[in-house]
Amino acid sequence: MGSPKVQLYLDITAKGLCLLGVALMIFGQGGWFYVGVATVVLGVLFIGASLMATRNLRHRGWDGRNRPTAG
Repeated sequence: MGSPKVQLYLDITAKGLCLLGVALMIFGQGGWFYVGVATVVLGVLFIGASLMATRNLRHRGWDGRNRPTAG
């Protein structure tokens, strides 16, 4: 997950899953409400993965090498 594109794709996927889950919870009937809840939970997990990818990217310089620690 060391590429900016990975972080972008994870972020887009996470937001899409959350929106789809909310729509299923609002408009779904019967068991579709629970499918919407599960979809939102999956979207939140993707948000966490996106944040971890961003965290890993910030430790690298533009040339791909690790930055020295400040101090």
